[in-house]
Amino acid sequence: MPKATIKNYEISYSFNGVHGDINRPKIVLIHGVGGQEIDWPMAWRSANDRPKSMGLTPSNYGVSRLFNAGLDEYSIYAVDLPGHGKSAGKSKSNIDEYSSDIIDFLDAMDLENVCLIGHSMGAAIALNASLSHHWRICSIVAIGGASKMIVNDAILDGLQNTFEATVDSIVRYSWHKKTGAVAGSQQMAAFFREKAKQRMLDSGSKTVHGDFLACSKFDVTQRVGEIAVPVLVIASDCDRMVPLNVSWDMAELLGDSYFVCLENCGHFQHIEQTGKVAAEVVNFLSKIRRA
Repeated sequence: MPKATIKNYEISYSFNGVHGDINRPKIVLIHGVGGQEIDWPMAWRSANDRPKSMGLTPSNYGVSRLFNAGLDEYSIYAVDLPGHGKSAGKSKSNIDEYSSDIIDFLDAMDLENVCLIGHSMGAAIALNASLSHHWRICSIVAIGGASKMIVNDAILDGLQNTFEATVDSIVRYSWHKKTGAVAGSQQMAAFFREKAKQRMLDSGSKTVHGDFLACSKFDVTQRVGEIAVPVLVIASDCDRMVPLNVSWDMAELLGDSYFVCLENCGHFQHIEQTGKVAAEVVNFLSKIRRA
């Protein structure tokens, strides 16, 4: 995988190989707690046609739009945050440092007109980065995100004392119980749940605990109205990690926001309903481009 040097360490990232319309935003994907760039749908990360069958989407969603809905026309970079995946450096225990790393990545790659797309903690990082009013950032997509992240103390304690059992509970709690039925494949849903669990376990207790600690300290509620770029907020009716009303309240505070609620979906919106999320992102980017 290619790497970019920021500060005194290397950040690993994937690139879908698309060099398209220069007027289209470049997309940078930011994963969540204990995650990696491979947590994003392969159809979004790869220009290879063969793996585009990977992903979870409702069975009644049209095959031609199934997984990327036009996202494959955009240049997409997916990063491993420091201390995650194949990136060097140490994981952080506050969102400010992760946001600084993302801005350094944009500078190192000389990326302009960038849409930051983040899931959960990644959404917090993207929102926080946009508060710097950095000229490289043109828009934000916050998937399962909030201006204030609530983390139960039991999670923080469990990650230090009963790591594997706590990770198992987090993953089970995060997914909607009917995801497999909605996607048309219980087996595929179980596969992705197990992969999500294994990646968090591979990250280790220190990293996952640090990420949740960073989320627990994140609160930009009083400042979110200062964000000067358009923001798409994607929430879901069955998200128990970041409840629907919490995402809605944030959207109400944003100056230029678009809000989407997914039905029968848990916290892993971009995996549980890959095609719908992709379609909403493409629609959002098209709208703000015409504005």
